[in-house]
Formats: sequence, structure tokens, C-alpha cells
Amino acid sequence: MRLPVVLLVASLLGVVGGAFLISKWAVGCAVVFDSLCVGGWALFHDDGEQPQVREVPRTALETVFDRARAS
Repeated sequence: MRLPVVLLVASLLGVVGGAFLISKWAVGCAVVFDSLCVGGWALFHDDGEQPQVREVPRTALETVFDRARAS
């Protein structure tokens, strides 16, 4: 896992854990707040590009199928 993701999860757990010490309604507010923060984080880290898929040459696929048939 990358460090920013680990820090984000630790922060979210800290917010919910702290709210649990206050009361039940604070846990609900913390969950809503955390959901909004994670959604915003995902939205602002999206670069808008399509994922890149590496194309496999047809000859490579034929070689794989030939080796599978031969075995």
C-alpha cells in the first residue's frame, strides 16, 4: 500500500474513534464527514485520462495457445 492511502485510512479511523468517545450521533456525523472527504479526495486525484491497456501482439497470443495445446 502506498503511504498516502495508509495515512488517509489512519486519519479516518481516528476521526470515527474520537467521535465514538463523544456519542452515537457524533459517530454518524463523523461517518458522513469521512465519506465526503474520501469522495473529494478521489475526485481531486482523478486526472480524467482513460486507463492505459497494453496491447498484446497476436503472435504472442498464438504462441501461448500453441504451448497450452502442446502441454
